[in-house]
Amino acid sequence: MPIDKESLALNGRWSVQDTCLCASAPAVSVAFKAVTGEVTFDIEGEARFLFEIDGKPQKYVTVTDRKKQKFSTPKDSKPHTYRLVKVSESNPGKFCIHGIDLGKKGSFAEKPKASSRRIEFIGDSFTVGYGVEGKGPEDGTPFEKTNASKSYAFILSESLRADYHVNAVSGRGLVRNYANIVPEWTLETLYDYTMMGVPEQDANTERWDFDRFHPQVVVVFVGINDFQGEPPYADVGKFKQAYVKLLDRLRALHPGVKFLLVATKTWPNDDLGGVVEGIYNDQVAAGKTDILYKFVYTENTALHGHPSENSQKELANTLRPLVARLGGWLSR
Repeated sequence: MPIDKESLALNGRWSVQDTCLCASAPAVSVAFKAVTGEVTFDIEGEARFLFEIDGKPQKYVTVTDRKKQKFSTPKDSKPHTYRLVKVSESNPGKFCIHGIDLGKKGSFAEKPKASSRRIEFIGDSFTVGYGVEGKGPEDGTPFEKTNASKSYAFILSESLRADYHVNAVSGRGLVRNYANIVPEWTLETLYDYTMMGVPEQDANTERWDFDRFHPQVVVVFVGINDFQGEPPYADVGKFKQAYVKLLDRLRALHPGVKFLLVATKTWPNDDLGGVVEGIYNDQVAAGKTDILYKFVYTENTALHGHPSENSQKELANTLRPLVARLGGWLSR
């Protein structure tokens, strides 16, 4: 069951290997057009997926080891667009697609065209869509209730018809992780890797080639875990330094890129908004015109006090016009 890589459209960070495609990020997707009566993916790893036909959700599936997952398709002998979206968290580790089988009579059609719009999201559990399907703070497990296709990042990207990368890991801060877990693996460190869910187990895993995707807009929604939960919290000076270093690095990697800085309320000291707004004000005072800032409010009634489905939709609606303005995509 080989992979016809030339027929596939990939969103998110993928490790493209000789015999397989591997990834770990939430909302990574593989799409293709085909004339076929069936589609079978040979998948290895631990992850949850959404299968779509022509942009419409069809079925959720869970893989916990290696499995050949077969999906039914329209029997009209016409080309349709198929997409598999990973909806679970960056952890645990990676998953790999070893093959895509269209059956004896199936065939790939023209590769889906890339969008002229490109957005990157850098964040944590709020960006992942962590626990979004939970109906309360203790309703289910993160693996069962996380759904990246219901995160503001995915919803916003879909509504703008943009290609996207969601580079987010729950519990991670820019310089300090929630409850100081795995302190050596902050977002600042993980960001360099193709599969951000892997380095904790394998520090020699593949590094990301930043020339593979040049976003026009980057949404930076980091810092909740730096300043929330049990102390000690992040040093404000170190956080600011790392934040500005990230912005400057992205400017160098992606000339002309624009930024939307996002912050929200943190508990118990509510420090994040003031710190990020201060960074924004400093950037503007320094003459930067490629940047906007937005403080957002969320209804954190889902699993473990995370945004609900409705709150994620509202967040997408709030940020959409700002992202569109930065990208020059506002409708006239």
